[in-house]
Amino acid sequence: MLLPALLRLEDCPGDDTAQRWKVFLEVLYQVFLRQLANAGLTYAGLPVKCRFHPACDNKHGSFWHLITAGKTEDDRTPVPDRCAHLQWIAWIIQNAPNANLIRSWEQQRSTSHGTSTRIPLWLVHENYVVILEKRPGFFLLVTAFSPEAHQRETYEREWKQWTSKKAETAS
Repeated sequence: MLLPALLRLEDCPGDDTAQRWKVFLEVLYQVFLRQLANAGLTYAGLPVKCRFHPACDNKHGSFWHLITAGKTEDDRTPVPDRCAHLQWIAWIIQNAPNANLIRSWEQQRSTSHGTSTRIPLWLVHENYVVILEKRPGFFLLVTAFSPEAHQRETYEREWKQWTSKKAETAS
């Protein structure tokens, strides 16, 4: 299993962190556009799409959600780990059918509009997850991150329950 290279701020040119950040942000956004937003990715035979709105600095809202963390959209800050792993997202989506590499299952979530179905694509051995949401005729790329210990426990439990249910219905 050969994963794409991690992206690092310190690898970008510039005299200081502020200059390197400007370059790094553009590198990240070009990776996002090329590998995710404009790549024609599919999952389970349906297109994977990225949300443009709410845009920030004329960049996709999905992009910001992939490289930042925070409780509210207006209070999110860049996270080096999320930035570093941006190139892994497309790889995980493309390799999702390989159950030996990536665990996937459905989660039902209550929203203000009803119920949504989310699909975690969990690269367990590297502890990185991509979250897709089922929409009519496509999947929306919601976010991606390295789960913390309590999230890993929840994912492990959900995945085991999901696979157990699938086994019961198959027999």
